[in-house]
Amino acid sequence: MGRVLERDTAHTNPDQTEIVPVNVFIATVAALIIGVMPSWAGPLHDAAKDGDIARVTQLLDKGSDLSELDEAGEPALIIASLAGHADVVALLLDRGADIEVRNKGGLTALHAAAYGGNLEVVKLLVAEGADVNDRKNFYQMSPLHGAAEEGRTEIVAFLLTNNADVEVTERNGYTPLTQAGWRAHWDTAKLLMAAGAVCQKAELVGEPLYKECTKRQ
Repeated sequence: MGRVLERDTAHTNPDQTEIVPVNVFIATVAALIIGVMPSWAGPLHDAAKDGDIARVTQLLDKGSDLSELDEAGEPALIIASLAGHADVVALLLDRGADIEVRNKGGLTALHAAAYGGNLEVVKLLVAEGADVNDRKNFYQMSPLHGAAEEGRTEIVAFLLTNNADVEVTERNGYTPLTQAGWRAHWDTAKLLMAAGAVCQKAELVGEPLYKECTKRQ
């Protein structure tokens, strides 16, 4: 994979008053991936995290609210999408879950699936009409940002073939290529470059990343 570069926080977007770490992503839900289930999770959220489709079906039949957020601000659809349970995601959508439902940070199920690395769920959500360029969240990040930062090369390729903006920027002005470069995901970076991404200036991203990126451009 290569060396992970340290972010040069001295080089920031002058229009920003603070730096928001771009790898901060619904941390409470990310904990679900490693099997942590906080006490505030409701039955539907718990079943969605576990991929227990029989239990999810039972709860929906009993009238569980698809739009309900748990105490961390996460809906069941986002939890299932991040955990990679395509069958549960399909069921929730079939039962009327809003594909654009957001967590308290404004992120959608497609953001979660792209970040979490489940291509099947990403394909399902895009087929159902999820916006591949959605940035209406606190981080102003698109699904491509999360996929690039985590080195999800197959998902990056799929999003690009579905008209994801390769030069989209998040709230600090960073592109998916910069995200991939900071984490030394150079296979992913190469794919982004082939799609037209260019290295961002050293004044924004710092000299180490700029040099590493440009020698690969």
